[in-house]
Parts: sequence; structure tokens; C-alpha cells
Amino acid sequence: MTRKTITLILISCSCIFGTPAVAATNNPSDTNSSKIIATDRLFGHTRYETAEAISEYYSNGTVKNVVLSTGNEFADALSASVLAHEKEAPVLLVDTSVDSSKDAIDYVIQHLDSSGTIYIIGGAGIISTEFETKLNNLGFQNIVRIAGIDRYDTSYKIASSLDDLTESTVVISSGEQYPDALSISSFAANKGWPILLSPHDTLPQDMENFLLERNPSKVYIAGGEGVISDNVKSEISTLIPQASVQRLTGQSRFDTDVIIAETFMPNPSTVYLATGYDFADALAGSAVAAKKGDPIIFIDPSVPTLPKSVASYFGKLYANNSRPNLISFGGSGIVSDEIIKNSKDLISGIAKETSIYSIADITATVTQDEDYSLPTTVQAKLYNSDTINVPVQWNSKAVDTSCIRSSVYEGVVDGYGKAIKLNLTVKEPIPTAQYSTHFDSTLVNRTENLRLAVKALDGKVLAPGERFSFNESVGERTVKAGYKEALIIEGNIFTLGLGGGVCQVSSTLYNAVILAHLEILERHRHTLPISYVPSGEDATVAFPILDFRFRNSTDAYLLIRSFVEKNTLTFKLYRKVKN
Repeated sequence: MTRKTITLILISCSCIFGTPAVAATNNPSDTNSSKIIATDRLFGHTRYETAEAISEYYSNGTVKNVVLSTGNEFADALSASVLAHEKEAPVLLVDTSVDSSKDAIDYVIQHLDSSGTIYIIGGAGIISTEFETKLNNLGFQNIVRIAGIDRYDTSYKIASSLDDLTESTVVISSGEQYPDALSISSFAANKGWPILLSPHDTLPQDMENFLLERNPSKVYIAGGEGVISDNVKSEISTLIPQASVQRLTGQSRFDTDVIIAETFMPNPSTVYLATGYDFADALAGSAVAAKKGDPIIFIDPSVPTLPKSVASYFGKLYANNSRPNLISFGGSGIVSDEIIKNSKDLISGIAKETSIYSIADITATVTQDEDYSLPTTVQAKLYNSDTINVPVQWNSKAVDTSCIRSSVYEGVVDGYGKAIKLNLTVKEPIPTAQYSTHFDSTLVNRTENLRLAVKALDGKVLAPGERFSFNESVGERTVKAGYKEALIIEGNIFTLGLGGGVCQVSSTLYNAVILAHLEILERHRHTLPISYVPSGEDATVAFPILDFRFRNSTDAYLLIRSFVEKNTLTFKLYRKVKN
């Protein structure tokens, strides 16, 4: 990889103690592009529209049979893919009413032969008799409802209705969860293997009877012990001891899905992508995938990268020189364009499963003058969704935190073609003490006197043990210094005097010093009450005879900040770690 220029950009700098340097920028570009692999997307705005789009892809001509299944629950339909493949029928999803199932009804009207058969999966509580009435009125008389007393009985009745029972293999899957049954659905359907649903702990009696009657030589259990217990596996071995019972399972639904795909189709002609967190699209798509026995591979729609096992599977396809087409079930909100691209990159060899996919921008916030070092590593997201720490090189070795500002640092990571960015905010520290008073800003001369005194004090730093004098810091209030006449107190009267209002500055600072628990060396009260601080909490000054003095009685440097904003005067005292 060509080393890219790393850059530090400084913005919004409001510096108190120093000025940083600014460098130029150079943004890298990514030149990678995927090799051409044919892709397609079958989708609609709803699961029902998506099922109709998949059915159009399955056959946009005349069909002899269709399968209707509910799009609201998965249980009854999990075994339907085998029936759909045998009958060369697309799987259409319906809603709770005919009116809300327009997409399925339209497909039937446009594509089903008038003498064709409609297979309804599930009882009237799942798909109401309203559908049969509607379809009869449309001229379709051959309607077969396959339903049992529960999901397990329905799967048994679907298995029993299959015409081709020459294959001596049966699939057992959970009736309580859908992923494992959908993972194996296209392979089972393609080969004519019935899919029987089982509870977690024990086989229903009808299932036992089916196995005894069928006497298969092979039984696949799709899913781990968490969904189909070893007790069920033992029951099967006891019932048909001559049968080979094989469990297909991984640590997650994605792992199990890939293990099943690698077992039955290590080199597919097409890979179908569907969400692993809903059943509808994969269920409708099972009839399409079953045509050639291709896999339905689950993705996680919440992230652009691929599950670890899926990324590994795609890497193996590349290693085996297999370049399957990619067809996604569902819109870009389900299977994003990014997921499709990443799948192509892995199958094409453009990227490896352990290649860096992205490195997120870093955000850090520190307090002014706080020591901060740029991180030596950053977190990288890999194509297989793993997160690892990788070394990073920054353009600046040191960070100046003396300025309150926002900064962007850029760096590079070997093997990653984009700049790494760290957004650093240096914030104002929390003051040791803060005090505000208010004044009448329409009194122009007095306000100007306040501003002059405040400006003289802002940014002053006291070393540990250092003494502060208001008069020495502000200086004599003279016309030359810019001070104007405003009301002052002389004895027991208010009269005009040069620098009127400066005592509000000293009194505000005095209250901040009290809050900071600093040692007061000299303080005088006014001879008349004043309104800007509570009674007895004022500190009058008169150059050179009356002063306000205190000592920095802490072991740290002390920073004085003073502000005049509109009609408010504020002092903030900060503890500084260093000078």
C-alpha cells in the first residue's frame, strides 16, 4: 500500500495559552472494484409484494399449482417448501384478509391455470375460509387445504401428502423457531425430503408413526440441542435403529445455515441472500432456491458486514473457483446494496474475510491542559464482522491541549486505503469557583469602566503562594487609561468620580475568591449599601489607598478568567496543572 499523507486540521480555535500549527490535507481514494458477478434483487414494499415478485421470478407464465401460506406466522409454512417444489408451485404469502392480500390474489388470477390447484397451508384460524370463497368465485375450484390440529400435525399432513416418497431421507426441525428449517428447506425440497417439525423435548405420536412407516435410512436434525433436544435424537434412533441420524448445527443461526449449505451445496450456481431475522422472504424464496437446490444464506441487516461463517463460506467459494450469481430476497432495507457488494468482493477475491472493511472515526474530549496522547491502535471492522485493534500512525506525535478548540487528526493503517480520523475537542475545564453579578448596561460610562477593569484581569495566572493586588493588576483609573466618570461612593454620598463601577469588578472577584477558599489579605467594605452583591459581601477599592488583595493558597497555578456579556459580569477561577 502507498503511504498516504496524514493531516492535522485545526478548526474553531479559541486559544488562551498558545497557538497550534496547521498542515495541509490530502484525501485518499479507494480504487477497488468488484469482479462482475450477476446479481438480482426480488422485492416489494411489503413481504406480500416481495413474495409476489419472487413468484413472478419463479414463473411469469402459466402455472398448474400455487401454495398459499400466511405471512404473519412461520409455523404452518415451514414444511411447505417440499410440497411447493413437488408441485412446481410458487409460494405466495397472504395476510389476514382477502382485501389485504391483493398481491397473492393478483398472481393467482394472472398465472394459475383455471384447472390448477391452490394449496392452502394451515387451518381456518390462520387462513380464513374467506379465501376459499373468493378463489371459488374467481373460477378456481381445485382448492386443497392442508391443516392439522397444530403446527406439528400440519407438517405431518404435508409430509404424508407428498407423492414422491422414494427418497429414504427425512428432515427434523424445530417447530418453535424458523431459521434452521428455512436453512435446509431448499435442499430438502430439491431432493424430496419431508420436513417434520418437532417440539424441543419429544416427538409427537404422528411423527413416530411416520418414521416407522417410512423407515428412512437417513435422518437430518436441523439445529442444535437448544431447539431439538438429544432426547428427540435418542427417540429417533430407538424407533429406527438402522437409520443414520445426523445433527447439522452451529453456534448461531448463521453458523447452522452455512454448515447446511456446505454440506449439501459447496459449489452453488446461485446464492440467495435473505435476512436471518425474519421468515417471510426466505419462505417465499425457498421454492426458487429449491429448483436447483441452491442455498439461502442468511445475513444480518443491521450491519453492512457479513456474519463470520458467511464470510468464510464466500471465501471458500473463491478458493474453489466458484462464482455463483447473487440474488437477494427483499429490498435494500433488508439486504443492503453494501451487503451485496461485500458478498461479491469476497466471492471474487477482491477482499478476504479478514480484510479491513471499515475503521470508524474516533471522537475524544479532553480538558484544557490535560495530558493526551494519540492512540497507538484503532478498532477495525473486518469483512467477517470481527473487530480487532490495528496499529495506526498519526502525522503528529504530540497534542497541544492548551487551546480550547476542535481538531481533526488524520492517520494511516497499513492495508487500509482510507484516512483514519480522530476528532479531538479540547474543552474548557470546570472552574474551581465562579461568580456573576449584573449591572445596568444603559449606563454607558460605568459599563466602559467595568470592561476596562475586567480586560486587565482576564487571563492572569498566579503561581502557588503568589499574592494578588487588585490595584496593581488593574492600575490607576485615569483618563489616559480610558476611564470615565460615573457614580462612586464618597463617605455617605453618591457622587461622580473617575472609574465609577470598578468596585463591582473587585466585589465580584472577591466573591469568587471566597468560593475558592483562598486566603484574603486585604478587603474593605463600602460605606453605603450596594445592590450588585449581598450585604456585607462587597470589596471596595480606591487607588492607591484601598486595595483588595488575596494569596493563591493552593499548591497549583491559578488562572483568572473574567467576562462581560450583555449585562452580566463573571469571574471564573481555574486550577492549572502546569504554568
